[in-house]
Amino acid sequence: MTSEVLTTPRLVLRTVSTKDADDIFSHIADWDVVKMLKMPPWPYTRNHAIQFAASGAGSAIEYQGRVIGIVSIEKRDDRDTPGYWFGKAYWGRGLMSETIGALLRAHFENPEAAAVFSGYAIDNPTSWRVHQKMGFSRIGEELTHIVSRGEQVKEIRTRLTREEFEKASR
Repeated sequence: MTSEVLTTPRLVLRTVSTKDADDIFSHIADWDVVKMLKMPPWPYTRNHAIQFAASGAGSAIEYQGRVIGIVSIEKRDDRDTPGYWFGKAYWGRGLMSETIGALLRAHFENPEAAAVFSGYAIDNPTSWRVHQKMGFSRIGEELTHIVSRGEQVKEIRTRLTREEFEKASR
């Protein structure tokens, strides 16, 4: 995402800043969160959160004045790839679908954005449900390394075209 601020009925998506480090740490320093993400180490320390917040990578997901997670669309292997996580206390409220929907709407406003490519760990069916709501299709499987687990995990690869997103959003 750019430095643009996106809003939804319940959320604000904005650039991450150093003031977000404590909120980031309080939510991601949880095994149930980190074990589903590719890059964060375990244990996740306050210093990791400070470094991440200072990097300005991704967008903070703000809910009721607190940062509860991070979302982004990054180039990986020359493909637009969304990534996201929420603190466990906010799971099951429909906030992730609201977040990803807003991010994808903004992304597909760019006429050059034809598709995004994503994936989820085979043992993360909740992520697949979010993918389904947005209109993603499964396109394959591969092994991926999850740093926190220190192991290879089967990942289901997915794709979402502009047309699929528009159809799912109706």
